[in-house]
Amino acid sequence: MNKALRNIFWGYFFIFFDLYIMIDVLMDPIGYFLIYTGCARIVSAYPNAKKAMTVGMIGIFVSLPSVFVNLSDSALPLGWSLYASILSILKLVIAFYLFYVLMEMAKSFGNEALYNRTQTTFKYFVTIHFAILTVMSFSMNVSGDGWLVLSVILVVAGVLMDILFLLLIRAFLRASPDVRTFNYSV
Repeated sequence: MNKALRNIFWGYFFIFFDLYIMIDVLMDPIGYFLIYTGCARIVSAYPNAKKAMTVGMIGIFVSLPSVFVNLSDSALPLGWSLYASILSILKLVIAFYLFYVLMEMAKSFGNEALYNRTQTTFKYFVTIHFAILTVMSFSMNVSGDGWLVLSVILVVAGVLMDILFLLLIRAFLRASPDVRTFNYSV
């Protein structure tokens, strides 16, 4: 289980961070592949992982062009911004299914605090990311500084939620029953 959680952590890390040096160094297809392999390891114990596996497999192929195209470049044609929106939705969908897998894991661990933390993080994560998608879809047609401020606040909140999601996965790594603690006292 530890290896599966590590794969999921690093997979989401690759999807979340973009580092362009001629190409995307932290390639999204690798991230989706890592999530796919991590979920494949635990699908027998946690059936919700099958949905995350499916989205991971789709993400491997859909995100291939993002390796070579810097989607944050404002000079790109309109089609690429639509593609970037599709990738954002795909990232939200895979996070959604991963949250369900994590909630199922927390129940099986018998860790009520971790389960409650996962539920709370899930609610904020989904709400903020849906708000970002909603504001971004209307931002082209609305002008004004207030709208820009709202967009910036939501994007910062979205980044923070992604970081909190990664920290939550790390918490599952520490709480996993596979973690062996050794007592070195004499």
